Amino acid sequence: MFAKIPEKYMHLTRWGLAIGWLILIASMFYDPISAQLTASNQLFAASTTTGCYQFQGQCRPLTDYPLGARIFWGMVLPLSIITLLVFGHEAWRRICPLSFLSQIPRALGRQGKRTVDESSWLGRNALYLQFSLLFIGLNLRLLLVNSDRLLLGIFLLSTILLAITVGSLYDGKTWCHYFCPMAPVQMIYSEPSGLLGSEAHQAPPKTITQSMCRTVDKSGQEKSACVACKVGCIDIDAEGAYWEGIKKPDRKLLYYAYVGLVIGFYLYFWLYSGSWSFLSAGVWNETNQLATLLQPGFFIAGQAIAIPKLIAVPLTLTVTSGMTYAIGLWAEWYYKRYNKRQRHPLSSEQVQSRMFAIATFTAFNLLFFMGVRPTLGYLPAPIQQILSWAAVVASSLWVVKSWNRSMQRYNRERDANLLRRQLSKLNIDLSQFLEGRTMEQLKPDELYALAKVLPGFSNNYRLQIYQGTLKEALEQGSVTPVRSLKVFHTLRQKLEISEELHWTILDQLQTEAPNLFPASQGHRDSETTVIRRSPAPHTTAEATVYRPIDRRSETPPAQQTPAAQPDRSISFNELDQTVIKPTAQDIPPSDSRPDS
Repeated sequence: MFAKIPEKYMHLTRWGLAIGWLILIASMFYDPISAQLTASNQLFAASTTTGCYQFQGQCRPLTDYPLGARIFWGMVLPLSIITLLVFGHEAWRRICPLSFLSQIPRALGRQGKRTVDESSWLGRNALYLQFSLLFIGLNLRLLLVNSDRLLLGIFLLSTILLAITVGSLYDGKTWCHYFCPMAPVQMIYSEPSGLLGSEAHQAPPKTITQSMCRTVDKSGQEKSACVACKVGCIDIDAEGAYWEGIKKPDRKLLYYAYVGLVIGFYLYFWLYSGSWSFLSAGVWNETNQLATLLQPGFFIAGQAIAIPKLIAVPLTLTVTSGMTYAIGLWAEWYYKRYNKRQRHPLSSEQVQSRMFAIATFTAFNLLFFMGVRPTLGYLPAPIQQILSWAAVVASSLWVVKSWNRSMQRYNRERDANLLRRQLSKLNIDLSQFLEGRTMEQLKPDELYALAKVLPGFSNNYRLQIYQGTLKEALEQGSVTPVRSLKVFHTLRQKLEISEELHWTILDQLQTEAPNLFPASQGHRDSETTVIRRSPAPHTTAEATVYRPIDRRSETPPAQQTPAAQPDRSISFNELDQTVIKPTAQDIPPSDSRPDS
């Protein structure tokens, strides 16, 4: 949906949102106006039935306050999360003000050229780092910056400065992929896709998909500006990136522990004040939070507990997130055990995905009804009800959509679209085999069968189709040369392409289109040397896990009749027995970067 909006319009949108955010930050330091809107009987005035709010056994008076903190925490962030759930990452990544500001060095021509090596500590632990930063950020909010406008302004400016610094040191969207503390939240609410998100794996070839980095040249033509700063980039294909990393331990920690962070964050308002009215009354004027750090952090059953707030806050968030993480792991184990007893069990990836969907649905509704809904008292009751039901409906529709997705279904959809395009390029009249249907009406399994068993189809036809599929995927940037072996596992099985032939095709593509194999790939350097297993002594190529193609039994190309020989750009005489793929130094230099 948002992927199709021209870049020039989205650029203006980013400028508008960034300027609006900076104005909001400026209001944290000086705001002589908005406090008038929170005075008694005004629209945003705090209100309770008693005219005061309960705080640690005291009934404190309601006073007016500037709106900056409330707008940021109570309006901007909830709207961001709703945007992620409904429109997906492609909408948020293209309008995110922080992402936009992190690209200032690039606009000034001062962006760094480093990329993060996937095998480095940061490459392997980026999600743990981002989740830790999110945890620290929530602690800082409860301890210092929830309603203290001065500290909040300093906190936000420091975050912007950090993003710009990363942008000046690294290429591409390194800040978004490896450092941004909001990235884990984005993953939770937008994976595997937003309710109205587009499907990048079904896009036409060479399409600029989803939130892929893009630019506009002098002629007004929109082009990809991707610099390959991330393997399996969410900006190119969000669902592909989701399935690739779904079994990693960091994903489980993120999804299950995040639910506890939401619970602990809003629960702490009650544990700290002793009353829900501290939150529901719209009280945002605890202006000197720094002075409360060593005061009692809990007030339970009418008694203050002598644990300083400085310790009480991280203790609460650690306990609640640890509990939901443990519950999530237990529920996942139980679900997988139950699934194994079924006659037609789900794949392990789909079981995992359903558990993540439940966690996201739970977190979204807890966030809305524990955090957002209590602060909407300034709106008329009917509007509050409409918003509440809208949140439930949107999250329910999202979970239904996500529930039916699977890695197998994603792979079939992707491969089917690639096969359709490759089959249509063959100089063969296929209508006689389709029984009145079009290529678009064929199901994935039918396309596999068509590509394999059409009368007159030789091995060379299947190789030509597979070569075209690989080339298109590399051009799109949805796969790297090394990952292609795993990504097209099913397609290779269906077309009976051996692993050795896969590497031979890549060798040929590397010669014909070196720009698809850039010599300098930053963090991909660890991938550019590909070790292929050498057949053990006294064994043949049939030792591969896929059905081999016996080249000795094939008719040599020179003996084939012209009618049976298709036009093709690859010659397969004998299997290349090289056991080591060329390194980055051996790859011919590219005149330009690939589209992705």
